[in-house]
Amino acid sequence: MKKLSLLLFLTFLISPLTFGQKMYVWCPKEQMVPQRKGFLANQKIDLVVFDARTLTPKSKIECESKEITNNIAQLIKQTYPSALINILPSENYYQNPKDGIITIKVSISAYHAAFGANVKVGIGSIGGDFSWGVIPEGKWNAVTGYNIKIYDYRSENKKKGNHNIGKLASRPNTGGYRTAKNILNITYLEANQELFSYIDNFFME
Repeated sequence: MKKLSLLLFLTFLISPLTFGQKMYVWCPKEQMVPQRKGFLANQKIDLVVFDARTLTPKSKIECESKEITNNIAQLIKQTYPSALINILPSENYYQNPKDGIITIKVSISAYHAAFGANVKVGIGSIGGDFSWGVIPEGKWNAVTGYNIKIYDYRSENKKKGNHNIGKLASRPNTGGYRTAKNILNITYLEANQELFSYIDNFFME
């Protein structure tokens, strides 16, 4: 019985090695972000979040694209409660921004985990040039990446901003899928922190 239990445990740990380019996606945990009350008060903002990832058919997906894009959009809306944020469908990502208002476009280039360098397979490239550095082999790797575009067309003096966010976390395969899920959430939290910091700094200049 002990030998059987040990065999099952080892199979669980090494299973990521046997699935090649299989990638894993779990829904992020709830994130508590300090609200920017009074910031951008009564300013009209069109917000669109687009999923640009290229996940493989082998991927184990437990959180659908629509849920991920909606989570990010709602988190932005909650963080800036004084702004008048209009969340647009993802299909509107390629439409031109409107005059007289602010438009914020967020494309998701990465949000997944994989074993070893396979994590690079699912990274999209729309709107961003990302430098992830060295991705370790023999470890769980998780990535979250965004490209954010801001169009401030409230006046004739139009302002544009473009920023790439890429977060990578790696851990030894000590806890199986639980390790991958935890580090994926870590990269998500860190990416969102940088996202809000960029929005804050853009409009505080």
